[in-house]
Amino acid sequence: MEIPRQQFIQRLPTIKKAIDECDFMAIDAEFSGLHRPGTSKRIDTLANRYAEYREATKRFIIIQFGMCTFKWDGPSGRYISKPFNFYIFPTAMTGKVQANKTFMTQAQAFDFLSKQQFDFNKWVYQGVPYMTLEEEKAYIRDATQRLNDAMPDIPIDEKERGFIEAARKEIDAWVANPNPEDAEGVNIIAKNAYQRRLLYQEARNRYEGLVAEGKPGFIRIARLSEKDMNKRTEERRKQFEKDCEGATGFRRVIDWISESKKIVVGHNMLLDICHVIGQFVEPLPEDVQDFKKLAHRVFPNMIDTKHLSTYVPEFQPLFGSSTSLDILRFETNKAEFKNPRIDMDWEFPRYLTEKAHEAGYDAFMTGSVFLKMVSFLDKARNSPEEVPEEEVEPVEEEPKEKEKYDDGWEKSDDEEQDPNWLNEPEEIYNHGSTKVDLLDDQQKPVPILEEYINKAAMVRTGFEYFNFVNPEVITRQSNTFYVSTNSGPISCDYVSKLFEVFGKNVVDVIDETSAFVVYENLREKPDIVKESVTQAAAASAGAIHDLTIKTVGDYLDDIQRDS
Repeated sequence: MEIPRQQFIQRLPTIKKAIDECDFMAIDAEFSGLHRPGTSKRIDTLANRYAEYREATKRFIIIQFGMCTFKWDGPSGRYISKPFNFYIFPTAMTGKVQANKTFMTQAQAFDFLSKQQFDFNKWVYQGVPYMTLEEEKAYIRDATQRLNDAMPDIPIDEKERGFIEAARKEIDAWVANPNPEDAEGVNIIAKNAYQRRLLYQEARNRYEGLVAEGKPGFIRIARLSEKDMNKRTEERRKQFEKDCEGATGFRRVIDWISESKKIVVGHNMLLDICHVIGQFVEPLPEDVQDFKKLAHRVFPNMIDTKHLSTYVPEFQPLFGSSTSLDILRFETNKAEFKNPRIDMDWEFPRYLTEKAHEAGYDAFMTGSVFLKMVSFLDKARNSPEEVPEEEVEPVEEEPKEKEKYDDGWEKSDDEEQDPNWLNEPEEIYNHGSTKVDLLDDQQKPVPILEEYINKAAMVRTGFEYFNFVNPEVITRQSNTFYVSTNSGPISCDYVSKLFEVFGKNVVDVIDETSAFVVYENLREKPDIVKESVTQAAAASAGAIHDLTIKTVGDYLDDIQRDS
C-alpha cells in the first residue's frame, strides 16, 4: 500500500492497526546519497566507520521508506503480510509548518534510482513530511503562542513604517465611521509575511475588541460579537489540535514501531538504523557507544538478515558468500525453505508483482526471507529424529446394522446424515505451514535468535559484526593482530608505521594500552609479521619497546582459556 502525503492522516489508523497486531515487522529505506566521494575504504576502524555513517545522516536523507508487518493467521496456516511504501519529503503537512531543511544528493544514487523507475515527481509532490521530537516541541510552543495571542512583538522596520501608518489610519477611520457596506470589519492588503505579522501585532496591542484574521492576500480587522468570538476560539482550538497532530508527520510511524518493542528486521541494516534515528528521532551522538545505547532504546529488538545469512553455520553451505537480498530471496524459495506460507493481505495488492528496489517491496522480501531462515534453523536445531512407525495390521470392522423405519424398511445412507449439514460454517483452507516462534512468554527472543539479535553486518572492518548491546567481536582472520604495551598510552601512528612494511593497515584502538591492527591484504605469514615487527619495535629509538604482539587467533584463544 503506497501512502501519499494527501492520504497520510486518514491512513494512520490502518498503519497503527498493522503495527499493533503483527508478530514482527521489516523495514527498508532508499536514500538521496550514501557517502561522500572518496570516503569508501577497503577496510576501516569501527570509530571511523560510525563517524562516516553519522556524517551521512547530516548530508543525505531517506527519500523512501518501506515497512511490512507480518501476522500469523492460525485458521489458514499462513502469515499475512501488510507492506507499506512511503515517499518522504521535508515539506509542510499543514501548510503552516515549513521545515526548510537542506540536504545533499548523490548523482550515483539518483542514477541508480532512476533506473529502478523511482518516481521523483511523486517524491516531491506526494512525499510525507516529518519532524524530530525537538522540532515538534518548537512548533507546538510557537503554535500555542499563536493560539493564545501571545506572540512576542517584533520591531517595525523603517521600510515598513509607511505601510503600518497607512494601515492605522484606515483602521482608525473605519472604527470612527464604519463602512455601511461592511460594518463588521475592514480589509488591509498585506504583500508579505512580515506585513501580515505587523497587522496581527497592531490589532492585538492597539485596538481592544478587534481581531485580525488571515485571508488570501489580505488581513481582515473585525469586531466580533461574544458568540462569534467564542466560535472563533473553538475553531482555532480545533485547528491547533489538528495542526499539532499533523506536525509530527512520518515520525509518528517510527514512534509506533519503537513503542511496540517488537522485532524489527532489516537487511544490512546498520546504515538504515543510523538514518532513521538521525532523521526522525534526534541527531546521532558523536561517540559510537552512545549511539549503541540510543539505538537499543529506540529499537530494542533488531535482526539483520545479512548477518544471519553470514554467521549462522547451517546457512554456509546453502548461501556461501552471496548474501544480497535478491540472492537470499531466490535461495529461500527452494524446497528446503517451504515453511511457512506467506501471503499478502487482500487490501495490499501492490506487490503481487515484483517491484525490486522499491522500499515497501524490499521490506516485504526482507521479512519473508527472515521467516524462511528462522523456520529452517528451528527445524535444523530443534526437530527430534524421526522414528519409523510400527506397522499395525488393519482390523476389519463388523458391518453396522442399518437403522430401520417403523414399517421395517431400511433407511438410506443419505437419510442418516445430519439434516443441518448445510448450515455448518464454511471451512477455511489451511495451507499447512507452521508458525515461527520469535519471542517467548516474557517477550524475549527465543534461544535460536539470542545469539544473533541486535547485531548488524559490518563489512570491511576488523570485527565480525556491529553489536548494538555488547562490545564487538574481533574477526579471527589471519590479517589481524593484537598489540599491547605496559609503557603508557599506545600510539596509533607509531604502531601503524611498524606494521606498514607488510602492507596497508588500520589500527583500531581497544583502550589506552591496546589495539588491533588489521591489514587490507596481508600476503605474508602471520608469524613472520609478528617476529619482524617485534624486532623493529625493540630496535626503535625513543619509542615503545615492550610491545606485545599476538596473532588474533592466539589472542582469542588466550581469552577463551582464561575464561
